[in-house]
Amino acid sequence: MNGRDVVVTGCGCLGPWGIGSDALAHALGRGEPLARPIDRTAGYHRAASAQLVAACGALDLTPWVSPQAARRMSDLSLFAVAAARMALQQAGLDSVAGDRTAVAFATAFGPGGFTEQLARQILEQGGKAASPFLFTDCVANAAAGQVAIDLGARGANLTLCQREAGPLLALEQGATEIASGRADFCLAGAVDEMKPLSHAILDRFRALARPDAHGTGELPRPFDRRRRGVLAGEGATVLLLEDEAAARARGARILARVRATARAFDPGAGRASFGRDDQGLAAVLHARLAPWLAEVDAVVSTASGARHGDALEARILRRTFAALPPVLVPKAVHGEYGGGTLATALLALGGLDVARPAACDQPDPALGVVPVHGRVQAHRVLCSALAAGGAAAWTILEVP
Repeated sequence: MNGRDVVVTGCGCLGPWGIGSDALAHALGRGEPLARPIDRTAGYHRAASAQLVAACGALDLTPWVSPQAARRMSDLSLFAVAAARMALQQAGLDSVAGDRTAVAFATAFGPGGFTEQLARQILEQGGKAASPFLFTDCVANAAAGQVAIDLGARGANLTLCQREAGPLLALEQGATEIASGRADFCLAGAVDEMKPLSHAILDRFRALARPDAHGTGELPRPFDRRRRGVLAGEGATVLLLEDEAAARARGARILARVRATARAFDPGAGRASFGRDDQGLAAVLHARLAPWLAEVDAVVSTASGARHGDALEARILRRTFAALPPVLVPKAVHGEYGGGTLATALLALGGLDVARPAACDQPDPALGVVPVHGRVQAHRVLCSALAAGGAAAWTILEVP
């Protein structure tokens, strides 16, 4: 990165694993998909559609968001504000209010619950029945706006909608705000909610794994020969970024340094499908990150069980490394979306015990990637993200 060195001093996360990085580490150590039945009572789902979701369930977020404040928020905003507060707390900061605090968030689909409610009001009762309360929190950038309001962050406020690549692109944007000197702090991360309507739409696009004749095909199987699609999930991960010199001056505990980032685009990808240009994407990855790749000792992979997405990821990794370092596949546990891979990368830098996901016991020999099983103690991690639609992003995090 050009300019000031950027470090992570706080991480807040929540998801189907519960609240916090320790709960996520425990889930990754078990290796079991955090899946539960989706609510199908609204009738959006077809008979043979996917039945499982990696949902947050009932989380007590009152230590970070009061019930009074939560009443005016969608689940998306509630997740984001709570995770941002957690990140601030871990960073040892009481406040980051001011013009030099930025917010950079990614979301794949935005606040689907509030959007659905608003659309139903308009369709069933007419435009005059539309609730301004719902409207203010049904746009994609609502979560970033709510975080800024809650924390008094008056710097740049950005929301990226690049699906699976969004979390790393948001991290890159946040790091750029710090490195360029435009901000002293940035809350960067990803947040997603997964409602029945969104789940049913993803199923109709055949993105989700569906049950097979034995009732087991719906599990996420990254890099496995039996992979059939992803497990849709939700949650939020927010990182507190700041200048390394300033962080050390205030005595902050530094979790990671953002060493380098890269982004690319595969124009051959369809609107809702992965591309196939592994050679072109790998060339960009190597051109931007080559000075640091030799010392990468773990990869946090984007693989999720998507047939073409996993294959593209595998080909890029094989082009990038002569000998693959340990490859982590956290989406096999917490599902797709929600940014849990960001928190996993920080855990790998601190030392993490991972179990090979229970559903991934038949690695696809055509891909040549076997998810790691055992202790991961990394000094430098490559985070990878490939998105349906063609976006791609990579970030190297390291122990400072």
